[in-house]
Amino acid sequence: MKGLRKVLTPFAPDQSGASSVLYGLGGLIVIIDAGGCTGNICGFDEPRWQDERSAVFSAGLRDMDAILGRDKLLVSKIADACKKIDASFVALIGTPVPATIATDYKALKRMLEKEISLPILTVATDGMRLYDEGEAMAYKALADGFISKDGSLGKITLGKTPLTYGAGFEDQTLEDYRNIGPSTKITAASASGIEAAEKIGLPYEIFSSAAADAAEKIPSGKVLVCHDEVFGKTLRDKGIDCDIATFFTLHDEIKREGDKKITEEDEFTDLAVNGGYDVIIADECLKPLAEGFRGQWIDAPFFALSGRR
Repeated sequence: MKGLRKVLTPFAPDQSGASSVLYGLGGLIVIIDAGGCTGNICGFDEPRWQDERSAVFSAGLRDMDAILGRDKLLVSKIADACKKIDASFVALIGTPVPATIATDYKALKRMLEKEISLPILTVATDGMRLYDEGEAMAYKALADGFISKDGSLGKITLGKTPLTYGAGFEDQTLEDYRNIGPSTKITAASASGIEAAEKIGLPYEIFSSAAADAAEKIPSGKVLVCHDEVFGKTLRDKGIDCDIATFFTLHDEIKREGDKKITEEDEFTDLAVNGGYDVIIADECLKPLAEGFRGQWIDAPFFALSGRR
């Protein structure tokens, strides 16, 4: 049944993905909401919040603030926060609130630039899409704001965020992005990493180290991978003949016959039970949806699905 979920909880939305990319870069991150979306990001979708603080703020919009579009009040709040916090940039991240009232991000950016001397990034997420799309949007904002392509950084991995890889994510710094250049080895570790690399416009490879490590433990047989598309592609590159099923982005250049973009629980159940697979590689949160599966299950934690590190 379309939209019915009996097992899975809601997946991390786009504003959480955007925040995940920007979280550790030393900026002042402002979630344009009344407080609920920021609470979800920090309380559920950002595992680093338990151990590593970042300047993530809610705009604290009241009903009338949202209805009347009191942008000057928001600018004033942000300018005041910048006087108290040593930040390297300011990022405005959207939620359903600014999407509903058609907030003009370009105007907000111009207003802020008159008040503070820091770079301003805007990410027009709306809470209606999934985390990987929000990550891609944040990477594009970084590319537009900081990447000159004339630096000398040795290597960088894009898309290896906590929401995809849990404890296996890779921290970047703002200087890393500023120092990307023609000689930089760029690795796209997830769907959002591919989007970011394409935006930068330099050569890149598609590779997941987590998948490469898992490839050594996978037995022979017909294999289904339900994870990020790059996880599945890397297994193929390592010699594992597998089909990819994903709730998230599936690029045409990766998709082949047998792969499927899924949106419903029933779709995964049908693949797992009736697909004739000997091995399923997926987060254990999906196991209750595959009660009729008799093959081997290999756990591949996916934080955006289950919240498991």
